[in-house]
Amino acid sequence: MGGAGDPGGYDGLLLDHDGVIVTLGDRDALTRAAETALRRAGVADPPADVVETLRISVDPAELETAATRLGVEAAALWRHRDDAVAEALTAEARAGRKAPYRDADLLREVDLPLGVVSNNQTRVVEFVLERYDLREAVETVHARAPNPESLARKKPAPTFLEESMAALGVENPLYVGDSESDVVAGRRAGLDVAFLRRPHRDGYDLGVTPDYDLDGLDGVLGLLGAPG
Repeated sequence: MGGAGDPGGYDGLLLDHDGVIVTLGDRDALTRAAETALRRAGVADPPADVVETLRISVDPAELETAATRLGVEAAALWRHRDDAVAEALTAEARAGRKAPYRDADLLREVDLPLGVVSNNQTRVVEFVLERYDLREAVETVHARAPNPESLARKKPAPTFLEESMAALGVENPLYVGDSESDVVAGRRAGLDVAFLRRPHRDGYDLGVTPDYDLDGLDGVLGLLGAPG
């Protein structure tokens, strides 16, 4: 569906990473990574709900609550968590299980400044893009550092988007994401947002309305005035 933006009038393109350019991390692999992190932090028999909490990128309050409950230091726990998740996701990429969607090659045809913004760790995003020869298509990557402080910067905060815009020298990029937090972050940054409805988002209900609801990156290139 069309939105309020001016197709072909954007001066750049910003994209989320996981679920937009590449497939999501395997749930079981991430669960094992969370369990590994807890063992490294000295928690021999971690509760299942804490494992689930650490499987995803939590907010600072959730991290503090989990650390206090387990009697460990929050920063150390999160360092172990991010290290274990990075190990898991890079292994998944090496094995070809975390891989670009078939239309990701279309990014090579974008002739506008292009940036990636992600709640994942910068080292993971950079590795995956390099692994699949997509890094040269991307001018800048803004994502998380492996520390608790980075949690306050992740979307739906507009921080990564604003930093990417400054790095690219653009004022009116289109932002493409696959979650409600992406749409909210784009709104907070004052951008038009395209929601990409990949297969894992079938039936996903948004509480906010994006400017565009698309099935793939060919539709994104069409909005930029490029052939899809």
